[in-house]
Amino acid sequence: MLRPRSSRSRRSEMRLVIAPDKFKGSLTAPEVAERVASGARRVDPAIEVVTVPVADGGEGTLDAVLAAGFESRTALVAGPTGGQISAEFAVRGDEAVVEMARASGLDLLEGRKDPLRATSLGTGQLIRAALDVGCRRIVLGIGGSASTDGGAGLLQGLGARFLDAEGEELPPGGAALGRLASVDLSALDARLTDAEIVLASDVDNPLTGPTGAAEVFGPQKGATAEDVATLEAGLSRLVEVLDAAGGLAVPAAEASVRQGAGAAGGVGFAAIALGATRRAGVDVVLEETGLAAKLNGADAVITGEGSLDEQSLMGKTPVGVARAAAVAGLPVYAVCGRTTLSAESISDAGFAGVRALSELEPDAQRSMTEAGALLEELAESLVRDILEAVGPATPEPASSAPAQRYDLVLRGRALIDGTFVAAEVGVQGGRIARIGAVGTGLDADRIVELAADEVLLPGLVDTHVHVNEPGRTEWEGFESATRAAAAGGVTTIVDMPLNSIPPTVSVAALDEKRAVAEGRVFVDVGFWGGVIPGNIAELAPLHDEGVYGFKCFLLPSGVDEFPEVSVAEMREAMAVLAELDSLLIVHAEDAHIIEESVQPGSREYAPFLASRPRSAEDAAIAEVIQGAVDTGVRAHILHLSNGDSLSRIAAARADGVDLTVETCPHYLTLTAEDILDGSTAFKCCPPIREGDNREELWRGLSEGIIDYIVSDHSPSTPEMKFAGDGDFSLAWGGIASLQLGLPLVWTHARERGFLLEQVVSLMAEKPAARVGLVDKGRIVEGGAADFAVFAPEEKFTVDAKRLAHRHPITPYDGQQLTGIVRTTYLAGVPVDSDAPRGRLLRREDPASRRTAEPIENGETA
Repeated sequence: MLRPRSSRSRRSEMRLVIAPDKFKGSLTAPEVAERVASGARRVDPAIEVVTVPVADGGEGTLDAVLAAGFESRTALVAGPTGGQISAEFAVRGDEAVVEMARASGLDLLEGRKDPLRATSLGTGQLIRAALDVGCRRIVLGIGGSASTDGGAGLLQGLGARFLDAEGEELPPGGAALGRLASVDLSALDARLTDAEIVLASDVDNPLTGPTGAAEVFGPQKGATAEDVATLEAGLSRLVEVLDAAGGLAVPAAEASVRQGAGAAGGVGFAAIALGATRRAGVDVVLEETGLAAKLNGADAVITGEGSLDEQSLMGKTPVGVARAAAVAGLPVYAVCGRTTLSAESISDAGFAGVRALSELEPDAQRSMTEAGALLEELAESLVRDILEAVGPATPEPASSAPAQRYDLVLRGRALIDGTFVAAEVGVQGGRIARIGAVGTGLDADRIVELAADEVLLPGLVDTHVHVNEPGRTEWEGFESATRAAAAGGVTTIVDMPLNSIPPTVSVAALDEKRAVAEGRVFVDVGFWGGVIPGNIAELAPLHDEGVYGFKCFLLPSGVDEFPEVSVAEMREAMAVLAELDSLLIVHAEDAHIIEESVQPGSREYAPFLASRPRSAEDAAIAEVIQGAVDTGVRAHILHLSNGDSLSRIAAARADGVDLTVETCPHYLTLTAEDILDGSTAFKCCPPIREGDNREELWRGLSEGIIDYIVSDHSPSTPEMKFAGDGDFSLAWGGIASLQLGLPLVWTHARERGFLLEQVVSLMAEKPAARVGLVDKGRIVEGGAADFAVFAPEEKFTVDAKRLAHRHPITPYDGQQLTGIVRTTYLAGVPVDSDAPRGRLLRREDPASRRTAEPIENGETA
C-alpha cells in the first residue's frame, strides 16, 4: 500500500535515490541497487537514478563504501581457523573501513563451524594493515563473526601476547583463554594511541553473563551447552587478566560491561578497551556513503533488504534510510524478499509503502534463486505507483492573502516530535508560531539558515543549579551562572534553595532572592523552596508564591543555615506537599550510615569514597519510597550516583509510586579509578563511584529507570575547593559543569549507542515535564522559542579559564569533547552576554499551564 506524499516543489523529471542493503543469500547491496535502478528506467528512461548501496555496519559494509568511492586494498591475514587468506579492506584518504566478516566471518568456514578455536586474529591484522598504509581513522564493521574469543585474537593481531602459566603463547580461540595466566601488551601497536576507532555495531550485550557473547551468540556459531560454559569461563578470565595488566585506553573490567562489548564474540570488548567509539552501524555507513548529500534535490527514496520484519525496526538499514529521508523531507519506499510487518508498523516506521518479491513469487526458494529478475519487475511496478502517488509537478496557485511575516525563521534540521526533520520554524512574540517543512517559504524580518553541520535543539532545562546568591555571590551568582547556562545551550534553570543566604525556606527569603536576580539573568530562572526543621508552616505560602517544589536533605547539607530533616520530619512535609500536589526532591543519603563510615582526612580519593558508601544512598532512597507510598506525595531522587538502587527504584515505579530520578554528567563521565591524589576538583556528594557503577547508571538511562540528566552545578571559591592542600575531607563537595553538560553527555552517550534525540530528551523535555515547565524543552507550536544551535560532530578541548563560570575550576579541564553549542536563543532572540533578558518564572497552576503569559514584573503568571 502506498500513501500520498505531502506536496513539495520539484522538477518535471523525477530524481530517485536507491539506497538498499543486501538480500542475504541472493544479491549484494550494489546488485540490489542496480536491479531496482533497471526497473525504474523501464518506467521512464528520463528518471534520474542515484544508487547508494548501504549496510547496517555488519556484512556488506565493505561493498557499500567501495561503491561510494573508497579504494580497495588487500592483505594476507589469518582466517577464522588460522589459515592464511587474502582479505579486503577499504581506504579513502587517512580513513579505512574494516569489515570483520572478510577476515573472521562465519561464512568463511563454509559450514565447518569451530566455536572453541575460531579466532578474530585476522581482523586485528587488517587493522594493522590499515595503519601501515597511513590510516588513522578506522571504522570497524562487525557482524557475521565465527569467533567467541573476546577479541583476544584482534589484540594479538595488533601486537598483544597471551601467555599460559609456562609463558607459552596460547593457541587461538576462546576455549584456550581459560588457561590464560598473563598478557604482554608491550608490543601493542603504538600507532593506536593516535588513531580513532569507530565501532559500527547495534548489539548492546555485555561481554559476559546471561546476556553475554557466549550465552547469547555462541550457539549460533555451533557451540554446545558445554562449549558455552567453556567460552564463558575463558571470557571471564580474559577480563580478569587484562584488567590486572592495565595499559588499555579503557580498563578491561569497565569495557566488559559497556553496551556492545559482547558484539561479534567479544570483538566489541576489545575495540572498546582500545578506546573505540561505538555508534549505530547504519548511521556510520550512511555517513561514509554520503547519503544525506545525495538526497538533496531528490523526489523519493527506495531502500530495502531481504526480510523486512520486526527486527528491521530495531535499527537495521531500511529504518536508518527512512530516518535520513525524513530529515530531508522525502517519502521513502522499501522493497524486500518478504515482510511480516503490518500496515500500521510500516507507517509508524516512516515508510510510504513496502513491496515484497513474495507478491510475484510465493515460493521462497524460487524467490531467492530468481531474485534479480523478480526485483526488476517489482521495482518497475513500484516506481509506476510512486509516480502516480506523487503526481505531476504543477505550480502552486497564487494566493491573494498576504503571507504571515514572523519575527524570526530558522531553517535546517530541527528536533521535532522526537526526530530530526528538515524544517522551517517561525517565531512570533517569543513563541513558536509555525513549524513547516523546508520549502514552505515562511517569511520573517530575520531568516537564519543553519549550516550543514548544525541542528536546532530545544533549549535545555537544568532543574538542579546552585546559584548561591544572595549571600555567597563570591561562589557564583546569577550573572555568571546564567551566562554559563546560555553558553551551554541551557535556556531555563531552577535554582536550589541553598547555598544562598538566606536559603529559600520562607516567602521573605524568596522575595529577597527574586529582588537580587531581577534584571540580571541571561536565561529564564525558576526557584525551589526548602524543607528544614521548623518551617512546615512556610510550605503552603511558598507553594502559592510559585516555587516548583521543595528540597530537603536527610544528612547535613554542608551549610549551617540549611539543616537536614529527620525521616519523621520528611514524612510530615510529604503529607503537606501531597495535599498541595507539590514535588519533594530529596538529597538521599542516610545520616546514620554516613556517621558510621567517617574516614580520616586524606589526599587519597579512596577514603573519601568509603565515607559515602552506596548503602547510605540505597537506605535513604528506601525511606523516600516508603514515605511516598504512605503519603501519596510526588517524589524525586536527586543526583543518583548508585547503580545498586536501580532495581529498588524500578520496583517502586512498577507498584505505582510517583517517583522520578535524576543523575548528573559527572556520574556518567568520570570514574573513581581516574581520580588522582589531591584532585579535589572531582569531589562531590554523593561521590563519583567506580567504572562498573557508571555503566549501571547508563543502563538505568537506557531502560528508563533514570528519568533525566541535570548538572547539580555547585561551585565554590578556589580557597574552599582546594582547602587542606587537596584533602578530600576538607574541600568543598560540588562540581561546576553547567556550561558543559550537553557535550559531556553527548560525547559519552554516543559511545554507548545513544542517539542525540535521546540525549536531548533527557536534558530538556523530561526535566521540564516533571517540574511543570510545560512550554519548555520541546520545539512545538505554541511553545517557548528557546533554542540551541548545536554542531554535534565538532570537537573541542575544555579550557577552564574560558568558561563563563565565575571560577576556572572544573574536573573536565583539558578533556576533548564532541559537540559545540554555537548559538542560544531565548524567546526567539540570540542570547547576548552583555544584555540580560531572562525572566523569573513562577510555577503555573495546572488550569493555566497552556495560557500563561509574562506579567509586568518579568515573571510568568
